[in-house]
Amino acid sequence: MSATKLLVLGIVHLSGGAHGYQVRSELQSWGAETWAKINPGSVYHALKKAAADGLLTEHAEPGNSGPERVLYRVTARGRDEMVDMVRDGLRRTHDADMLNAAIAMLPMLTRSDAIAQVGERVARLEAELVAQAEWRKHPNRDTPEHVREQADLWAGHARTELEWAKSLSGRLSEGAYIMADDPGSWRTVPDHLKKSS
Repeated sequence: MSATKLLVLGIVHLSGGAHGYQVRSELQSWGAETWAKINPGSVYHALKKAAADGLLTEHAEPGNSGPERVLYRVTARGRDEMVDMVRDGLRRTHDADMLNAAIAMLPMLTRSDAIAQVGERVARLEAELVAQAEWRKHPNRDTPEHVREQADLWAGHARTELEWAKSLSGRLSEGAYIMADDPGSWRTVPDHLKKSS
């Protein structure tokens, strides 16, 4: 899975249609080059690849004073894949870029779906922490002592992430954020009222 792909599909969808420059500018304004390691060239590549894969449609439009521009719109298949990627990013551990992208596109899920995916992340983190604790009690003899520091570092990260995930689940349960099944969400706004670029 690709964080760039998810974010590109999400921006195009939330915009109701967008040009490459608009997608790039939006992601830059979010600071995505830092937290999802996205560079400008990868945005254009992701748009072209998603269009070739049938996740986006391309519509040529005349430029204001230059060459034609391409307006991208998300297809039904693209929306389905985007939602699946948000789910996967929320529940899969050890992929910070996908987690960050999934958080950025969290409102693509219904509230109960988001809570379920975060709940699965919590369960995975708890199981991994148990396994790490057991490994630290009985490490492999061939493992150098200094390498065990990595396990301690990972366990510290995992405990912090676990605390965050439980907190997010609680906030979602209490009604935080406009989710896909809430009034005013991207799913409940009629297509003709969505911003078109």
